[in-house]
This record gives sequence, C-alpha cells and structure tokens, in this order.
Amino acid sequence: MSVIEEERVRGGVFKDINAEDEDQQPTVIESLCMNCYENGSTRLLLTKIPFFKEIIISSFTCPHCNWTNTEIQSAGRIQEQGVLYTLQVKTKEDMNREVVKSDSASTRIPQLDFEIPAFTQNGSLSTIEGLLDRAVAGLEQDQPIRKVCCSTLTAQNATPQPIQT
Repeated sequence: MSVIEEERVRGGVFKDINAEDEDQQPTVIESLCMNCYENGSTRLLLTKIPFFKEIIISSFTCPHCNWTNTEIQSAGRIQEQGVLYTLQVKTKEDMNREVVKSDSASTRIPQLDFEIPAFTQNGSLSTIEGLLDRAVAGLEQDQPIRKVCCSTLTAQNATPQPIQT
C-alpha cells in the first residue's frame, strides 16, 4: 500500500484528540479479566496526538475483582530517529508533569544513575511521578523470591567443591 493510500485509510480511523468532539467515543469490548477470569470490559480509543503520532488508548476494568489496566500503544511507524526531551525537576509540581511514554522510549535520570530501558514498560499516559512509581513497582515485584534465590546461590557458591581428577 502506498503512503498516500495508507494515510487515506488511517485518516478515517484515527482522529485528532479534540475535547469538544462529542462523536469521538471509545469502543467498548467485553473481554476476559486476567486476574479473576470473569468478564470485564475494555475501552479502546484510536486517536492522533498532534505533532506526535497515532496511538491506541486502552483501558480494562473488571466489576468482579476491581482490577484495572491502562495502556497506550503506538499505531504508527517507529521513527528512524528518536527525539530527546529533557526536563529539569526543581519543584514537587514538576513531578506532576504529564508525559506520553511509548514502549520504545527510555527514561534516564543521570543524577540518580537510573534508567528505565526501552521496551521494559508498556506505553502510558502518566506523570513523571507515575513513571517512577511503575519502575519501583517493577523492581519490587517478586523481590522476596529473588532474595531467597540469590542467597541460596551465594551459599552454594561459598561451599567448597571437591576437585575431580
């Protein structure tokens, strides 16, 4: 499909974000909850962020166990060259800045020697604080099991092994 034809097809499906457009409603699909395996609902919205790209915003909610999940996925091509955005956090209010982070983006905080590598988090619409909270939650996930595994491996490696000849 040529670029012109692709733009024509996408132009009808993906619409610019516009708060005043009452026709721009999400599509609601009944779907399985991966937490309790009952039926919940997924809301999908295909849209374009001006000067950015086409995205799919999805939100799942389960009325049975109250589990929720939100995601932003890229629906366009990944650019050949990336873009660098820099933010100086000087006040608590700066942590409330909203950001759209794609799954292929990395986040770096040089002052903390901390990095969230690309493809380790799903795309999201969040705040700076929210990105950090997700990273902390990911690092804490299964931490007690990792501690047990690492201490067991350390103990095994500390035990002298007989030399076979």
